[in-house]
Order: sequence, then C-alpha cells, then structure tokens
Amino acid sequence: MAEILNIENINVYYGQIHALKDVSLKVDEGEIVALIGANGAGKTTTLRTISGLLRSKTGSIKLMGNDISHTEAHKLVSKGVAHVPEGRHVFLQMTVQENLEMGAYTNSANLKEGIADVYERFPRLKHRMNQIAGTLSGGEQQMLAMGRALMSKPKLMMLDEPSMGLAPILVQQIFDIVKELNKAGTTILLVEQNAEMALEIADRAYVLETGKIKLSGTGKELAQSDEIKKAYLGG
Repeated sequence: MAEILNIENINVYYGQIHALKDVSLKVDEGEIVALIGANGAGKTTTLRTISGLLRSKTGSIKLMGNDISHTEAHKLVSKGVAHVPEGRHVFLQMTVQENLEMGAYTNSANLKEGIADVYERFPRLKHRMNQIAGTLSGGEQQMLAMGRALMSKPKLMMLDEPSMGLAPILVQQIFDIVKELNKAGTTILLVEQNAEMALEIADRAYVLETGKIKLSGTGKELAQSDEIKKAYLGG
C-alpha cells in the first residue's frame, strides 16, 4: 500500500504558543485516518499546516514521497490535496453549480464529468444546482463543501469537523458519505469531535492532546481503549 502522507516531527507556533509538539503521523493510500482530541488539542492546526496555511519550524511533510513543507497553499490543490475546512466556507452568494465550478479550477478539462460525478454522489445538490449556497441547510452546505473538494480529483481529502452543528440524522448521513467516498477511492484524513463515530469508520486513528500525539492505533483498538472511553466516549 503506497504512502500518501507522511509527517515527521513538526512543531508549529502561534507567536509564543507552542501549538504542535513533534507531531508525526502517516496516511496510506485508501485509508480513512481519524485525528481526535479535545478542543484546542491541535487538530485543526495540523490540517492547516499540511495545507500550507501554517508553517512548521522543524520536520517534514511529504505527499506521495515529495516534500511539501514549503509549498504554497494554492499549489497543493494541483498536487492532490483537498481541504474541507471547519465551518464549510462555501461561496454563500454563488449557486451550488458555481461553487462546484470554482472547485474545478485546477481540473477544468474534466468540468462536466466532475460535476456529473458530484451530482450522482449528492443527489440533493443536483436538485438545488441553481440555488444560492447561502440559503442551503447546514447539511447541504457540508455536502457542497465536500463536493467542491472532489472537483479537484484529490489524492487526499482532509475533512475538518464535518459533523459540527448538524442534527444527529444528518451526522449519520455525512459519515455514510465519507465511507462511500473512501470506498470509491479517496484517501481521507478526518478531524472530528465526534470520536465515537470517527473511530467507527477509521482504519487507523491518532489522539492529539495539548499538541502531542498521545495514542495511536486502529479505529477498533482505540474505541475499545479504557483511556479513550473515559476521555472521549463517555464510558
């Protein structure tokens, strides 16, 4: 199994605050890897560093063996990284269709095919293709954010808190979609507050605590860990 992402000993600071401390992790092709932890543990910071929005003072970040530690954020999309940020960040004044077209700016040659594929995966978006994104529900906006990310045909999709703020029935739907995207060939790095559901679908997982990797293992191993049950699963 080919290695898609390899992070070694990254240290990230916000001014004087040491946000990530010697963080190392890897994601292999075809996996769902979850990153769980409490608020402020450094999960979003990790994704933002991989995406080139933040810089590590040490270590390396490699995508398919190539060092991307100093690659500018906008260039990473064409290299195969798609980042669906916390809060979705769709273009609220644009239609669903226009949002998807924006997602294809690095892959415009396959625009029609890409949009057809997204509409097949997200039938609800097809019904709302001409609707302004700002008028969609939270769940629909999350689907649109994921669909827009898919337009670039990513090798690695990073999802930051996809279930945040959604009703329980929609949370299940979003997790089902994540599993389907993975089955269809997209490798996923998932940051999620809902540790129980994240571990349920993850091949492997890492637990971040105050900027450090505290535990790692398969999703099943961590879900059965007494320490994880006590801290994150209410057990």
